[in-house]
Amino acid sequence: MYILEMANNHMGSVSHAKKIIDRFAHIVHKHNLNAAIKLQFRQLDSFIHKDFIESDLKYVKRFKETRLSKAEFKEVIDYIREHKLQTCCTAFDNESIPWLEELDIGIIKVASCSVDDWLLLEELSRINKKIIISTAGASLTTLHKVYDLFKNQKRDFTFMHCVADYPTPNYKSNLNRITILKNEFPNIEIGYSTHERPEDTTAEYAIAMGCNIIEKHIGVPTSDYALNQYSLSPEDFEAFLNRVAYFQDALLGKSDTQQSSLRALKRGLYFNKNLEKGSVIHKEDLYSCMPVQDIESDYHFDASDIYDIIGQITTHSVDQHLPVTKQAVSNNNELLDSIKDKITSLLDRANIEYKDQELELSCHYGLDNFESVGCGIITKVNRDYCKKLIICLPGQSHPSHRHLQKEECFELLYGDCTVKLNYEEIELVKGRPVLVNIGVNHSFKSLQGCVLEEISSRHIRGDSIYSDMNINKLSLSQRKIITKL
Repeated sequence: MYILEMANNHMGSVSHAKKIIDRFAHIVHKHNLNAAIKLQFRQLDSFIHKDFIESDLKYVKRFKETRLSKAEFKEVIDYIREHKLQTCCTAFDNESIPWLEELDIGIIKVASCSVDDWLLLEELSRINKKIIISTAGASLTTLHKVYDLFKNQKRDFTFMHCVADYPTPNYKSNLNRITILKNEFPNIEIGYSTHERPEDTTAEYAIAMGCNIIEKHIGVPTSDYALNQYSLSPEDFEAFLNRVAYFQDALLGKSDTQQSSLRALKRGLYFNKNLEKGSVIHKEDLYSCMPVQDIESDYHFDASDIYDIIGQITTHSVDQHLPVTKQAVSNNNELLDSIKDKITSLLDRANIEYKDQELELSCHYGLDNFESVGCGIITKVNRDYCKKLIICLPGQSHPSHRHLQKEECFELLYGDCTVKLNYEEIELVKGRPVLVNIGVNHSFKSLQGCVLEEISSRHIRGDSIYSDMNINKLSLSQRKIITKL
């Protein structure tokens, strides 16, 4: 969204305001922009102290010279609406707030100088309209108070990064504050109210950083009214929008050719040995090297597909060094999908999030026997410490084993589970973790299905020694299947 402020309140001239609206409305509709024209309201008789109303103070003189009556503002606002643009206005004092309602201003702006004007903010926060708040010079402590005020009123509001130097040189732009605001206030929009020179590009960078509301000062230079150093002429605005389009192309544009380029550089999967028809494919049955072959009416799997291939079966006998293709392997996923469905159903009942999690299936006696012996494992963290979720299906048990290096404890999150430590059986109870020391044989089983949390020292592959020596003879790839939920 673009907030276009008419510089210096369009010099206090209704006819000049209309000229600005004419020129910029044409550009807005040409580029199909979401845009609002912004005005400024001040009730000067009460806004300025009576002893200074006739002073030579810079801002007092400018405010008086650009003063408009309510009727004149209405004429300008009606003209904005005729051009199918939105209306926005900054109210600098409480006395101007009734005008926001009476003239039906669509968007309310809070100037940086008013960001901690609590008397004004408290009244504005009670108005149910879009509110845009500039933040130049405000500390995060102040902004959190402002945030709480408007959030408590359930308002739709935006913080705008802003620098109150006119014009703002590039080295004072402090665009990093946009990142800070986005991190501090992640559930509101963050925009940028700019005062840089027309040729500068900080606003374009702000858009690339995620700002989706941009405020710019605009004007039309004439023989009577010169443009200030930080306002855009119509030509400047066109040039700015062209630069924005360039930045947005870089921000949002996606390649439709990179996948084919990358595939040409990947390693293809090849069979590492001769296999008979119906053989289950294990990790050691495969190797990878370039190229990935372009095979007519078939698909050559690459190294990224390896965990989709492990556990599948060959559709016919294959020779060593042949490419692993779709026609060479059978989709053995019916059983796998059934197991995954049962695991996700159990996780759903336990109210545990699992989307896109990697799932390790321990199938000590093969996938066909998984539902009676085995378990599902989701590894959350594995550093010097480790956290896992262990899922047992109804009637499933995990065979007795011990660890040479890992100490662990189990805590019941859902369902029922019996843990056997050496010869002692323990019924797990929620809230009471059970410690398993290094070298202690342990197994577990569940009648109705369960989810356990395992917290341990670092997990080391191959650290499990099973009581059944037949399991120990299997390689990890023969008793582990890696898939995704």
